[in-house]
Amino acid sequence: MHKSLTIFALAGAGLIFAALPAALCAQTEAPAEGVPSAEPMTAEQEAVIATWPADRQQAFKAWPSQTQSYFWSLSEARRELFWALPDSDKVALSQMAEAQRESVWAEIEARTRPPRSG
Repeated sequence: MHKSLTIFALAGAGLIFAALPAALCAQTEAPAEGVPSAEPMTAEQEAVIATWPADRQQAFKAWPSQTQSYFWSLSEARRELFWALPDSDKVALSQMAEAQRESVWAEIEARTRPPRSG
């Protein structure tokens, strides 16, 4: 049952950005303050990538280095949600200022939270 709820939540993540604030679409080219800079990957991160399916590895390598660095700054739960987002939204999210980013994450997490049984 828990697995099906997780799948349902992740499947719904693709629909999230249809209703999110225009913040994702209104990003500028320059990274905002508080945005992690691109860092080289560690041996540990490379080892994690090696365990991923080939399509996920290719997708990750196609992201800009700033987006890759941002991915590693996320918690495990947010990393899973991040994978469900379109690449354009991943890039936009990685370029936001921290306060704006946290606001968007709060909305993503609220929308993907399984409904309470009552």
